[in-house]
Amino acid sequence: MRNPIDDEGRELDARYSVEAAPGGFDLIVESRGGAIRGPQVRNRDYAPALTLHLVRLGALGASLHEVQVVSGPALKRPEEERRLSLRGLRLPARLSEGGDVQALRAEIGRASAAFGQAEGVKGGNATKRILLRLTWPGAAGMSAQEIEDLLARPIRPPAREPEAPTADPREFSERVARAANRLRGAPEAPPVGRREVPRVERVVSSFLRDPEVVAWASRVAAGRCELCGAPAPFLRDDGEPYLEIHHLRPLSEGGPDTIDNVLACCPTCHRRLHHGADRESLRRGALKAVPRLRDHPLAL
Repeated sequence: MRNPIDDEGRELDARYSVEAAPGGFDLIVESRGGAIRGPQVRNRDYAPALTLHLVRLGALGASLHEVQVVSGPALKRPEEERRLSLRGLRLPARLSEGGDVQALRAEIGRASAAFGQAEGVKGGNATKRILLRLTWPGAAGMSAQEIEDLLARPIRPPAREPEAPTADPREFSERVARAANRLRGAPEAPPVGRREVPRVERVVSSFLRDPEVVAWASRVAAGRCELCGAPAPFLRDDGEPYLEIHHLRPLSEGGPDTIDNVLACCPTCHRRLHHGADRESLRRGALKAVPRLRDHPLAL
């Protein structure tokens, strides 16, 4: 539970927290209490903080599904009785699709004040403890604490429009590297991604490898990575240890598909041999550690 920081860097007195929920998260805004100007007032910035949260949720592209009163007395009721009816808002509503945030905040306050009141009775507390149930694709893979931290500070919109999809592995890797470099700067809203993922048909060329070489190398390894010595991470459906076969001199560089050019390794070492900054030293280490291997020359 924490207080948000507004866009001018000021900490607001308005405690909130986040709880994980399927497809998104719940934002819990703590109630304001005490006399407005009294010494015991708590969460005095309830209204501006709620507006701030709605703006930031809009920047993320989150959708509001429901608002509940979750004060102590309200929690004794069934969940369906805790939901607020918001006039002029059809739920679920995507918060980034325009609309008057101040008006939405005011309507939440009106409905909160009316909660538990007899029909026709005016007044009531418009600053109750409430829960906003939200969905947001970016929540996938994020903890509740990470989302809570994200909402605490100004959210910068994504720096650019999504690039056109690519099926080219090298181009994709280059784009990932550019995005990683950009994200080392100021934090920005996580990307929404694509719900509809395009599919393309590609014509690719492959090397015709000898299955006997793969089977032999796997058997010699006896279930352990020939590079780091770790046991295979799991068993395949046929009960055999899962190891991957790596060509020390890649076939694309003219390396042969022979037992003196392959080793069986765990997935981590295999990825390091292909992509690690230390891949050349690993290759040389493998040549020294595995007697059968030979340093085949690079084909020009």
